Amino acid sequence: MDNRLLSIAGCIGEKGFADIGTDHGYLPVYMAKKGYEGAIFASDVNLEPLNCARRNADEADVSDRIRFMLCNGLDIGMKDEIDSIVIAGMGGDTICGILDRAEWCMDERYKLILQPMTKAEILRYWLSYNDFCITDEILIDDNGSVYQLICARYGKREPLSDAELFLGKLELSVNNALFDKLLEKNIKRFEKLIKGLSVSKDKREIVSLGFYRHVYSELCSVRDGINKQGSRI
Repeated sequence: MDNRLLSIAGCIGEKGFADIGTDHGYLPVYMAKKGYEGAIFASDVNLEPLNCARRNADEADVSDRIRFMLCNGLDIGMKDEIDSIVIAGMGGDTICGILDRAEWCMDERYKLILQPMTKAEILRYWLSYNDFCITDEILIDDNGSVYQLICARYGKREPLSDAELFLGKLELSVNNALFDKLLEKNIKRFEKLIKGLSVSKDKREIVSLGFYRHVYSELCSVRDGINKQGSRI
């Protein structure tokens, strides 16, 4: 288990959880081996990784504790047996698509534990737009890479600034030791985007340039706030 999956495991509730896109099934197997007493579902849209997860569970002698499901996202119901939904290791846009097709998860009973590999800003926008409250933002260092872990629960729309879409809800993330690294990565990202589009004459790219400059300005304001008298907000 790497740091990313260990951090996810620490967020799971007691009743039960579904690991969507389980791949090798490392998380369900780990939880079963640790004596987790809630229901455990491992689902994947493809048969090959699901069979791999079954083999790993067999080798760990925990296959009787895990229910393996061949399905697309959350399309097969398990809503009465879980309180946590894990969707990790995918793009933020893909996670949005899975949640969009499962309106039953728009219920305060369920904790969403989401770890986007890319496009975290799209995922945060979707959560805010669909009345989810982000309850935790966790930054994870795994082999030198910084991963963002987002926990959310349905019931309250909270507007986020454009900078927060990329960095996470500031009141939850800014004091993380890895925050500065994430901030600088995004500042450099937008500097590169702005430089690349500054000479463009394409109208669509000119519109994008205005947005990129706006986000860049917000990101720099966050950095200035941190640098000013050592403040973290």
